[in-house]
Order: sequence, then structure tokens, then C-alpha cells
Amino acid sequence: MSNEPHLNRRSLFRGSAVGVAALGLAACSRTDDGSGDGLLKEAQDGGTIRVAYADEAPYAYTGDDGSVTGQSVDTQVYLLDQLGIKADQIEWKLTEWDSLITGLGTNHDMVIAGMYITPERCEAVAFANPDYVMPDALMVPAGNPGGYTDFNTMAEGDGVIGVMNGTSEHEIADAIYGEDRINVQANLDSLILELKAGRCDAIALTSANLRLAADADAEVEVTEGFWLVDPETGEDIIGAGAAVFQPNDSDFRDAVNEELEKLLADDAKWEELTGPYGFTLEENHPEGLTAEDLCPDTYQ
Repeated sequence: MSNEPHLNRRSLFRGSAVGVAALGLAACSRTDDGSGDGLLKEAQDGGTIRVAYADEAPYAYTGDDGSVTGQSVDTQVYLLDQLGIKADQIEWKLTEWDSLITGLGTNHDMVIAGMYITPERCEAVAFANPDYVMPDALMVPAGNPGGYTDFNTMAEGDGVIGVMNGTSEHEIADAIYGEDRINVQANLDSLILELKAGRCDAIALTSANLRLAADADAEVEVTEGFWLVDPETGEDIIGAGAAVFQPNDSDFRDAVNEELEKLLADDAKWEELTGPYGFTLEENHPEGLTAEDLCPDTYQ
């Protein structure tokens, strides 16, 4: 793994948005009431904790039975339980992706959405350490007629790449593909329709998302996983997801990290929690990677 990854699955902040979000978090904290009791103590005393998610399988999403489920949900609910915070204390808040960080302290107290850790986001929030890493992959028509294997090699040819709006794949495609070779859509379902119609030759997204969709669709297949490459530095871009807290709840984050360290040392338990969502030790275990590794200058 590269020691200096700095982009991710979704690029939330651009320009001055980080500063705005950080100011908003500082001004609007649920626990800034002068009592001295932070969110962790409130929750351990039986209080409700409002947790946001963005309905994105396999990380955190609403299941067929209406319950909130996913790899990040099962992992973080387990960690909270180890801290004495029970599942029935959680008030789940389905939230638009671009409001997950800006809503901290007002709409919700914590984010469980498999959000990737980036230096930009670390300026505004307190990330727990990653509970998974996730490479990208390409979805292609069954048989892979174009012979595509990875994002950067495909850029050297003439194929059209399909990307979701606002993702790192979109951002990097803008840098290494011509404008006429990028098909941008709002979601994966739309991209798959474009792929089947021949309006793009491959779709780039995280391997978990693509494999989940391909399992139910014989017309497509998914390549082996690979790391995106930063076009400016040539460094691998390591996508690593974690829970998110307000900076003034860093004690809560630290307590979660202590339990996460124990979990990551227990391969069997980690696989029990993540395996049902297609995660494997070989491809997705974070191997001691920390949020501070990913945000050496902005971690808080």
C-alpha cells in the first residue's frame, strides 16, 4: 500500500466548502451545552444517538425489511455494543450523501456510511480508523469484449468510461480521459443502462458496488480489483472507510478506535461481520492503516 493516498470513492469537498463545513460543525454541536457531558457519556448512560447513513449498498443501506444494514452498519453497531451502547439506542437518519458531514451536530451525531477518509474531510471532522479498504474495478459486458483490466490502462485506448457524478473516478477521468470519452450518470443503475446500450464500454466504481450489481445480472461482469492512480503524483489511491464524528467528540472516536483495534486483530470476527457483504481478508482488511496515516497534516 502507498503511504500517501489522498483521494477516494467520493469527493465531497471542493474549494472553500471544507472551511464552511468546519465552521458549521464548530457552531452547531448537540453537546455544546456547558454540561461537560459529551456524546459518549450520554450514549453510555442510555441516551439516543442519531446516526446518519446514505443508503449505499453494501456499506449502509435500508434492507428489504426496512432495517438499516450493511458492512459499515454491522461493524460499527458491534463496536458501539462493545462500548455499552445498544442498537435500540440508535436513531437512524437516512441522509443525502452531501449532507452527511454538513449535518453533523444538527441532523445527526455520527456518520456510519463507509465514508472514505481524506485530508480534506479530516479538516472538518474526526474520523475513526478505517474498518475496511476497497479497491476499484471495472464493470464490462459479459465476455469483456474490450479486454479492459483497469482504469488507467483503459485511458490509453479509445474506450468510453462510465462514472458516477462527483466520485473520484469522475475526477480522475476528467484528468486522463478526453471529454468525449466520459459518460457521467447520477447512479449505478443509470450507468448499467448506458453500458448495455453501448454508450460506454466500461463502468468504474468500487469493486463491492459493482460485484453486488453483477451478481444479479448475467449480461455484465466485473474485473479484478485495482487501485486508482493519482494522475498528479503517480501514487496509488487507497480507499479506506470509517465512522465519522464531530471534532469535539474525539473521545468517542478514540473509544471506538480502541474497540476497532481489538476487532481487526480477530480475523474470524471481522470476517463474520463483513463476509456476508462480500468483503475478504485478502482484499479488504485495513492491515493497521490509520486515519492519521491518511491525513498526516489534517487529522484531528
